[in-house]
Amino acid sequence: MPPQPIRREPSGDFSIELDPSVLDMLEHMCAELEALLESDSPLLTRLFPPPYGDDEERNEGYAALATPELMDNRTAAIATLRETLRATSLTAEELMAWMRSINDMRLVLGTLLGIDNDHAMPDIAEDMADTYAVYEYLGYLLEVIVVPLNSTIEDLPGDDVGGSAN
Repeated sequence: MPPQPIRREPSGDFSIELDPSVLDMLEHMCAELEALLESDSPLLTRLFPPPYGDDEERNEGYAALATPELMDNRTAAIATLRETLRATSLTAEELMAWMRSINDMRLVLGTLLGIDNDHAMPDIAEDMADTYAVYEYLGYLLEVIVVPLNSTIEDLPGDDVGGSAN
């Protein structure tokens, strides 16, 4: 079985081994997401959901207060992903930025594809099959990020505290 593309190392950092084509895709998607964040596109709906349902006045007040900070956090995460995209080792903080940005990309693609929180298989138009494949792959990347982020040093094979590598 090949090693996971993202693994926690004994140092506490994370080793990254992703195919160059995946890195190219993520780089392209960072640019797309940055451009989208500068717009008022309806594709951003799931990134900035209204917290008060249909209460427009409260939603507008919240948006006025929270949106600048949320935008700053999102753009900082994208910048970290871009800056570390070709790195072979990441800190937990850098990997968290990757996770946030990839999740944002996936939410935007899900909106584009008409996927909601339902777990039912969506009816994807043939011309959107490639977009759906990217959406699914981003889900896989999120999984391979979350698993090592949740691991502890004691869980590593060969560590005396967590067991042996037999």
